[in-house]
Amino acid sequence: ARLTARQLERVDALPYSGVLLSPDAALDALEAEVERQQQQDPSWRIFSDHVMKTPWNGAWKAGIWVQSRRGEGKQAQQLRARLTARQLERVDALPYSGVLLSPDAALDALEAEVERQRQQDPNWSIPSGHEMKTGWDEAWKAGTWVHKRRGEGIQAQVWRSRLTARQLERVDALPCGEVMRLSSRVPSRVLT
Repeated sequence: ARLTARQLERVDALPYSGVLLSPDAALDALEAEVERQQQQDPSWRIFSDHVMKTPWNGAWKAGIWVQSRRGEGKQAQQLRARLTARQLERVDALPYSGVLLSPDAALDALEAEVERQRQQDPNWSIPSGHEMKTGWDEAWKAGTWVHKRRGEGIQAQVWRSRLTARQLERVDALPCGEVMRLSSRVPSRVLT
């Protein structure tokens, strides 16, 4: 089917830079960004919300570009299938904090943190804003990780659906003081 003159006008009016981003161009920019950032902080990693200025976009969502090409999900596998072996090596070599964290690694760290904190305060529970140093992040948002997997909201149920029965037991056993209801963004107190 051919587009009508009106449809062509509407397509032409869409904001488009006219630049088709190649994986190699994206990877060149990302590797340069990593080098630049790690000169200031050697432990710097790309997070999914990282945005950077590039020749093709003044606010390129670089973290999303990396995230969408990492992991086991269907979209990641489809995008990875389009990359060459060398491009895959480059993507996998990027220091990225995000989807690569296994639930078991997170739960191991959280359980150790609870044990450590409870030596000082036997009633300590994980607040939603709790951050902690781990092997994968200097300031891992541990409280956010837990609270995204607790509660009754749709988002919590999506996160929970990705866990095994044993992982769900471990998440539910963690002491949490406050659960953020992601759908409404209004915290509610939950006693556990």
